[in-house]
Amino acid sequence: MRGVPQDVPRLSLRPLRVALFVHAFYPDHVYGTEAYTLALVRQFKALGHVPTVVTARAAGEPEQAEEIVRYEVEGIPVVRIDRNRTPSHSAREDYDHPGLAPLLERILHTLAPDVVHICHLANFTAVLPHVTARLGIPTFATLTDFFNLCITTRLELPDGGLCHGPNAIRSNCLSCGLLARSAERPDSAFWRTLAQPAVRSAAAVTAATLAPVLPFSLGRDARAVRDRAQVLRVAFAHCRAAFAPSAFLAELFDAHGAGPPLFRSPFGVEIDRAPKPAAPARPVRFGFIGQLAYHKGPHLLLQALRALPRDAFTVDIWGSESLSPAYARDLRGVAEQTVPPLPARFRGTFPEAEMAGLLAEVDVLVMPSTWFENAPLTLLKALATHTPVVVSDVPGMTEFVEEGVNGFSFPRGDAEALALVLQRFVDEPGLAAALSRTTSYERTERDMALDLLAMYRAFGAVPADTVPVSA
Repeated sequence: MRGVPQDVPRLSLRPLRVALFVHAFYPDHVYGTEAYTLALVRQFKALGHVPTVVTARAAGEPEQAEEIVRYEVEGIPVVRIDRNRTPSHSAREDYDHPGLAPLLERILHTLAPDVVHICHLANFTAVLPHVTARLGIPTFATLTDFFNLCITTRLELPDGGLCHGPNAIRSNCLSCGLLARSAERPDSAFWRTLAQPAVRSAAAVTAATLAPVLPFSLGRDARAVRDRAQVLRVAFAHCRAAFAPSAFLAELFDAHGAGPPLFRSPFGVEIDRAPKPAAPARPVRFGFIGQLAYHKGPHLLLQALRALPRDAFTVDIWGSESLSPAYARDLRGVAEQTVPPLPARFRGTFPEAEMAGLLAEVDVLVMPSTWFENAPLTLLKALATHTPVVVSDVPGMTEFVEEGVNGFSFPRGDAEALALVLQRFVDEPGLAAALSRTTSYERTERDMALDLLAMYRAFGAVPADTVPVSA
């Protein structure tokens, strides 16, 4: 892992045509990687370059009228393909789909970009870097999650533990794959048996060892899972360089062999950085912003708050209840059926432009995720608005948190430990306000975009008519 090169030649150049590939995009998908991509194209355009987003509608989502649809977001052109027309027919095609090559080549010939930047490879698969290499287009990537290493992208084990990537024979990956297949076939006695932990573990080792000779679809899928990380590593080796927004992610990919040279470049955020308005010491206003999904841990927050006096705090929870409706109903049940009920408000989703205002209403933002996370933008925006945080002790977040300065951490999944941390804000009036004064995050979206442009220049990805100029 290296820092982004800063000492690069000054160049006189025409605007760069940059095609940014991302698995999903606005307005239908608005999570972290999509927000990162939008921030980049917004800044590239402001700096005088010519960005285009290439994205996809996933198989299973509503079909498009045409295979390729063009539209705009904030005046930036978007090209969206329909994967319903090129669905995956095997586990291998989930990450390596040769049938996409002609379509990708056609799009790239039309756009004629100077640079391709891969923000997420899902929906384009390992084929994309091979296509850009054949066409001679300088290609870069940002690693925003664990897609290249993990079939679930989250590096979570079936028992809820954390995984550190594929083992030597990929048996841990096969174990997760067997569990996923079992979930798809709940009425099958065979797959129910394989889902049992001891059976699944033994079957995974056997499948990893015998993958080359296993018959029919079982052998095909076992080989696909076994080969996944290596296929993606070879594909990414076509990139000239790659970004990682956190030291943890960079070190993890370095340990497994990322493919291209890997540089750490943290996310930047644009948000009102005005000092937090004064607030009464009690009740303490806790907040949660994120997906209402198990891996984000809002259930842990509610469990922890049951140990606190009801008149000492309020909690606001922002997130869509339609993503996992049953889980969201359970959250409401915990809040309403606790005796006495928790002073919780479920406030749904909100436009991104309102985030600074909502964080101004929060004394402490709680992020009790059960997975590694990777420099989540919500965390960075909280810090930028001088909102102290309480986070799970997973490295994708703790590297941004200085204990007792801008927040605290607690052992992942431990609701009792989280309750003790939250109790501190109740017992020490003024603690949240004191932390707010030492909480900040200065890196902007412009900083992030300039990092990428420096990377492009450092690795020679400039138009043919670009010439060096003297200082």
